[in-house]
Amino acid sequence: MAGTIDYPDSPPVAYAIFAHCFTCSRHVPAASRVCKTLAEHGIAALRFDFPGLGQSEGEFEDTTFTTNVEDIIAASRWLADNHEAPQLLVGHSLGGAAALKAATRPEMESIAAVATLGAPFDPAHSVLHFADRVRDAEEEGCVTVTLAGRDIDISREFLEDLADTNPEAYLPEMRKPLLLLHSPVDQTVGVGNAQKIFSATRYPKSLVAMDQADHLLTRGDSARRAGRLIAEWARPYLRPSRERAAVRSDEVTSHVAAGTKYGVVLDAPAGELKSDLPKTSGGKGRGHSPVDLLMAALAAASTHAIREAATGMKLDDVEVTIVNASRNIFERKIVLRGELSAAQRRQLLDAARTSPVENMLAGAKIMDIPA
Repeated sequence: MAGTIDYPDSPPVAYAIFAHCFTCSRHVPAASRVCKTLAEHGIAALRFDFPGLGQSEGEFEDTTFTTNVEDIIAASRWLADNHEAPQLLVGHSLGGAAALKAATRPEMESIAAVATLGAPFDPAHSVLHFADRVRDAEEEGCVTVTLAGRDIDISREFLEDLADTNPEAYLPEMRKPLLLLHSPVDQTVGVGNAQKIFSATRYPKSLVAMDQADHLLTRGDSARRAGRLIAEWARPYLRPSRERAAVRSDEVTSHVAAGTKYGVVLDAPAGELKSDLPKTSGGKGRGHSPVDLLMAALAAASTHAIREAATGMKLDDVEVTIVNASRNIFERKIVLRGELSAAQRRQLLDAARTSPVENMLAGAKIMDIPA
């Protein structure tokens, strides 16, 4: 099977698996955008093509719903052997139904949470779109149907396997936190399917209506929104695979952002910051440039100095703008709002020049310490 792992900039806090929709591939918007969004939230996500689809080997007509479940388990085993056992399982449409079934298997004990997107309650729902051809498949052993402009061979075994699958038997046995994302206007798999899954499963569980989203999550920001919802919902259930190194109050540490040439992740006492060079300098612009960070530090420090000096004054707001006028010159524009006398305004403008950052810039000295 062919797959892609979307990595976060920093070492991942956990790994996830994404199972795509019926006859789709790992490159459809729902799969790629959801996984990329999970990566932005620190979760490395593996999306793969089921056999006979996308770039995976094999013939689709040789697959069944049961083999799809086994494929998810195989992907989980591969992650555990080569990277880390997955903790989050996400499935879209029929891939969501397969994820629910896979989550009940003892081989998936590492899974801490399951999320589905537009999943059918009964996997046999997927055959409704070509119900008029089912008899042909039963009689001929295989039938070719056209889906999304492609000819797909549906075998008798595939249909029989779906018919033998009983969600009422395995859904109550799933003991994983569950998030159901479903559009109330889904014309392919009605939202009633999510309600049935919700009723058949155990707590903790949540059902979120994805307003205005289509079944394939191609409309607007729906796929990225789904990724954000899943990431935030799953966070309490994930066991971080790495402990964030403690950063002292007087230090900042940087490391290269995964998959980038110039991207940098900065560990600061208050959390992470991302830096990158602009595209004009060979970077991807996926973070603040070093000069941006320097100007931001000066603007913030100037504001703090003014606020400290304004004790007892009627200062309502301060707006500081730093402009990179040339290689060695920054221009600072300060707007003070409030009932201030001319003398008070002069005092506050003078205070802006006393910030620790400005003093550092005036006499900065960097000492390189051997590692």
